[in-house]
Amino acid sequence: MLKGGLAVAALIAVPLVLLAWLLQIPTTPVGPDMAFEHLVVVANVSLLALLVAMMVARAALQQRAFRTLFVALGFLSMAAFFIVHALATPGVILPATASSFAGDLSYGYAGLAHEDHSALAVLGISAYLSLLLPALFFTARYLPLDWTSPKRLLAQARIVAAVLAAVLVAYGAVGLAAPGTLALLPLLQPPIPYLAAGVSAALLLFAAWRQTLEFKSTRLPMHAAQVAAFLLLADAQVAMVISPVWGLAWWEYHVLMLAAVVCALWALFIELDRRRGFERFLSPAVVDRVMHGDPIQLGGERRIVTILFGDLRGSTALAEKLRPEEVVKILNSYVGTMAQCVFDNGGILDKFLGDGLMAIFGVPTEPSHGAPAAVRTAAAIRGAIGAINAERAARGEPEVGFGVGIHTGEVVLGAVGLPQRSDYTAIGDTVNTASRLESLCKDYHVDSVLSADAAALLDGSTFKLVKLGATRIRGKEHDVEVFTLASEAYLGRG
Repeated sequence: MLKGGLAVAALIAVPLVLLAWLLQIPTTPVGPDMAFEHLVVVANVSLLALLVAMMVARAALQQRAFRTLFVALGFLSMAAFFIVHALATPGVILPATASSFAGDLSYGYAGLAHEDHSALAVLGISAYLSLLLPALFFTARYLPLDWTSPKRLLAQARIVAAVLAAVLVAYGAVGLAAPGTLALLPLLQPPIPYLAAGVSAALLLFAAWRQTLEFKSTRLPMHAAQVAAFLLLADAQVAMVISPVWGLAWWEYHVLMLAAVVCALWALFIELDRRRGFERFLSPAVVDRVMHGDPIQLGGERRIVTILFGDLRGSTALAEKLRPEEVVKILNSYVGTMAQCVFDNGGILDKFLGDGLMAIFGVPTEPSHGAPAAVRTAAAIRGAIGAINAERAARGEPEVGFGVGIHTGEVVLGAVGLPQRSDYTAIGDTVNTASRLESLCKDYHVDSVLSADAAALLDGSTFKLVKLGATRIRGKEHDVEVFTLASEAYLGRG
């Protein structure tokens, strides 16, 4: 704890002490050589950040790591605005005036919004936006959103990315083609730049604080690296506001932004690599919760969860009529659809069982122990397999049915196997009961059977069940009351 506090204090204090020292060095007039160096340094940093951030965003979309995607979008916007910042260097695309490199720019970016300084105005506005917009994305990562709804989040992420791209392209076009338009806006007139800087710094410090809490909960080094990145960016914002243009202190904020990009992107790559390891056991939604502080133990623990068994009907008869390659293709289609339904509802795919699967819901722990999510999965499987069967029937091909058994109870959770290869699984009577409930689907001629223990955890206004009665299950002393999902079983979000 003490070491962590000292590290945070050092990240905040050391750049500011260096800034105070650099501000004592007088700003002298510079020439085109310095402008060219600025172009090369900033453009290379921007392109590197853009390339790596796009790679991270692509991997985050593939793994449905939406919190990570927000950070990647933040750095993408930073890179884009910084590219405009580089291209707005006087004498590159925009013309340089007599005062572009003058030594009287000791007031920094604030006050540059007039025609004589049109290039520098675009330079300054781009600098402020290169931190303000990313800070908004970094903070959005901690909003209380439903991060377990991948389809909806994916649609929203695409909309946000499209809007962001449009804004960046429009800003770049206006700033570089008509810099006077931006120069005449009061964006750099006090107190606007100071307010923008204050908001950016506050958001970055908030993101660093929230990331510190996640680091304390998980002790994962990637969270510490992101804390460092956010603090360095906050320091960069301070340096940007008070540093004279072309002065040594002005260059410090460029270096701080480079250091922050390196720290953050390194952390993101570590996070995505760790996610790949966790996704051997867990769905993307559960991995996201584990990576951000929810406890889960791989060494074995007792937990009340909901177990789901799903199995296909008629696949054996189908195998007798078709070639093995065709059978495998059909099974992959059906069983793969069932597995995707499990992932979409935050479940853990425990294992594939030939033409079926076993899934676990309620890890990490939550009040309903995963029962609503398991029932939503059963309803989703019903709809998805119904769609597949409709397509096969239209082609004159045989249909395949399914059965699902759901039970809630205590199990032992943990990784079983060798250190080199293991599976995260559940062991106990609850698993056996769920499997036997699935086999009862044949007896009752239904596609789902739920135990009373699972049904008791459901919201009656959200899920509609039909009581099947009480039945004897092997291994149980007393009859078990069972239910099935009605034809319109899932009435809304539960």
